[in-house]
Amino acid sequence: MIMLADWHPDVIEFIISKMQNPRILRYLLENTEDEGIQKAAKEKLKFTPLTEQERAMYQGIVNYKNMPGYGGFSEKIIKEAEEKLRTGGTYTVHNPDFLTGANISICLTKEFMQAVENDQEYELRFPDVETYSEEEMRIYNEKWHEVGDVREWEKMGYRIRVYRKIRARELWKLINICATYSAEPGIFFIDNANDMTNARAYGQKVVATNPCGEQPLAPYSVCNLAAINLANMVDKETKTVNYDKLKQTVEIGVRMQDNVIDATPYFLEENKKQALGERRVGLGVMGLADLLIYCEKEYGSEEGNQLVDEVFKTIATTAYRASIELAKEKGSFPFLVGETEEETMKLREAFINTGYMKKMPDDIREDILKYGIRNSHLLTVAPTGK
Repeated sequence: MIMLADWHPDVIEFIISKMQNPRILRYLLENTEDEGIQKAAKEKLKFTPLTEQERAMYQGIVNYKNMPGYGGFSEKIIKEAEEKLRTGGTYTVHNPDFLTGANISICLTKEFMQAVENDQEYELRFPDVETYSEEEMRIYNEKWHEVGDVREWEKMGYRIRVYRKIRARELWKLINICATYSAEPGIFFIDNANDMTNARAYGQKVVATNPCGEQPLAPYSVCNLAAINLANMVDKETKTVNYDKLKQTVEIGVRMQDNVIDATPYFLEENKKQALGERRVGLGVMGLADLLIYCEKEYGSEEGNQLVDEVFKTIATTAYRASIELAKEKGSFPFLVGETEEETMKLREAFINTGYMKKMPDDIREDILKYGIRNSHLLTVAPTGK
C-alpha cells in the first residue's frame, strides 16, 4: 500500500492524485474555502476549449430545441449540447493513469482526529532539511527512513518546518469526498495500529500495510496469507458450526503457513531477515456469508453477530495456541529470543503485554511466558470475497 501521513506537506496533492471525475474536482473548486485544496483541484483539472467547428456543431443541435421532433435528436443530447456551449469546452483530468494499479491510503494520527473533532487547525510539516548543517543532513540521511514520523523526529531534537496550516475538517472533508467518488484514498489509523501490534515487543513499529490494507507491517515485513473456507465449517443438518473441525483446520493452517515462510524465495535480503526473524503469518477467512446462510442467521442481527464473534474468537485463540505448540517443537521466532535467558524472558513479558495480547485469555499469555511462540503475528482478514 502506498501511504502518506496526514501531517505531510504534500498530503492534499496525494489525496486528489487519483481523482478522475472532473465534476468532483469542479465541486471542490467551488465548495472549499481552503486555497491549497482549490489549487490542487485546479491543477488536476484539465479544460479543453471547444474549437470553432465543435461550437458550431453544438449550436446546430441546440437550434432544434424548439422544433417538433428535435430534428431527430433526443432531449438528452440537446441538454448535453447546451452544457458544452455553457462551459465552453470539455473538462477532463491531468495524468488520469497516475498510480493506476496501486492502492493509496492516508495514515491518520490521533492528533489529526482530535483536531477534526475539535474543529482546530492542523499543521502540515516536515524536517527542516533546508536549514540543516552538514552533520544534521548526515544524520537525516541515516535515520529519517527509520524514524519516518515527524512527531518522533521533533522529540529527538531535530528542527521541523511547518509548511502551512489547514482546518482539520477541511482535510477530513477532502478525504471523504475523494474516497466516495474515486474509492481512494483509504484511511489507516496508524497510531491505533501501533498501540495494538505485537511488533512493539521486539522494538519495531507499524509503518504501512500490505497492498490491500489488511496486514499492518513493520519496515521490510512480509506476510503470507491463507483463508479458511467457513462455508465448510457448518453442519448443514443441525445448522450449527462444527467447532472441532474449525479448530483442526486452524491448527493445520498455522503449521502450513509457518512452513511457507521457510519455503519462500525472498527478493531482498532485508525481507528475508525480517520474515525469518518475526515469522509473521496471516490466517483469515472466506465464506462468512455462506456460514450465516447455512446457520440461518441474518447478517448484522444480534444472533448473527454473536455467532460471528464466537467463530472469530475460536480462530484467534486456536491460532495462538497452535503457534505455542509449534514453539515447543521448533522454537520461538528469533526476534523473541535474547542472548540470555533473562533477555528472552523480558521479550516474552513484553510480548504478552502488547495491546493485542492483553486481550488474549490468561492461559495463552502464561504459556507464552513458559514456552514462547512460533509466530509474531497470526491473523489477517484479507479481501477474499463473501
